[in-house]
Amino acid sequence: MSTTFNGQRILVTGANGFIAAYCIADLLKNGYQVVGTVRSIEKAYAVLKAHQHNPSLILEIVPDVTKTTAFDKAIQGCHGVLHLASPFGYAYKDFEAELLVPSIKGTISICLAATKTPSVKRVVLTSSFAAVFDASAGPSPGRIYKDDDWSPLTYEDGKTATATPVAYRASKKLAEKAAWQFMNEKKTAWDLITLCPGMVFGALFPGTLDSLKNLNTSNQIVWGLIDAKEVPDTKAPLWTSVTALARAHLHALNVQEAGNERFLVINGSFDNQELADIIHESDRIPEKVKERAPKGVPGSRLTGKIFTADSSKAVKVLGLDLDVTQQSLPNTITDLVLQLADIDAQS
Repeated sequence: MSTTFNGQRILVTGANGFIAAYCIADLLKNGYQVVGTVRSIEKAYAVLKAHQHNPSLILEIVPDVTKTTAFDKAIQGCHGVLHLASPFGYAYKDFEAELLVPSIKGTISICLAATKTPSVKRVVLTSSFAAVFDASAGPSPGRIYKDDDWSPLTYEDGKTATATPVAYRASKKLAEKAAWQFMNEKKTAWDLITLCPGMVFGALFPGTLDSLKNLNTSNQIVWGLIDAKEVPDTKAPLWTSVTALARAHLHALNVQEAGNERFLVINGSFDNQELADIIHESDRIPEKVKERAPKGVPGSRLTGKIFTADSSKAVKVLGLDLDVTQQSLPNTITDLVLQLADIDAQS
């Protein structure tokens, strides 16, 4: 199967999202036509403005991704799909209705749409390390998670969870499993690739954030250090650069050998103390911002005390240049803090 989609039409669901903004920018830069889906006309206008009303970008309104025909119109004429539309956050009251159902049914809807559209040859699903991680195993020093590891959580675990992170991990695992099951059972004409990043850090794409109230969940970990009384415990110690993840999506469309593969896309490990140290040690962050962040125990690290992950397959097959030595983490965090501090000062 040829999967070189240069110049062809790609569907990007959840086009107003943090990661999607970078994916769309990369696609447009590389000569693709892009159809993005959003839930409202207001979000459509915002996405068009952020991408400077590029004529190669059109937006479709999909208010309810759980409908089996949700993406049927938007996908027409598309050759590939980047499915990023999925709930992510911590402010949920009904885990089943707000996390499990939208994640699973939204994934099935895009699979159904792709199956009804002969031009579609590849679907790239943005999953998560949450679908890989086994929280019941604890810190597991020395354990290295691989691309074929799966969370043991069940639907019932997610539905009856007492904490949002548990329900979220279940939703990501079950949504990804639903995609693989659909493809295998239906013997689809398109192939599937799933990408599993860690906590995705990076400055917001220009023009996509005007209030810190709308800051995406992963970057909230970083901004959460500002005005904190102490450095909080680290809950998810693996990180992914948003720009690296966007490149992974682009490469996933075009690398033939990547078809029907699952990839961990992890830049490296981190802990909240390291983020605090970066803020205080940066020569680019103003003192008035630094003094708002706790110092904690400078130099203290979780290295060697907790699991890691192996992204070598993504490097080899997708040709990614993941910075496994983490030398880019200081720049990533510094750029983000500077951007958010500027937004905060203007609010």
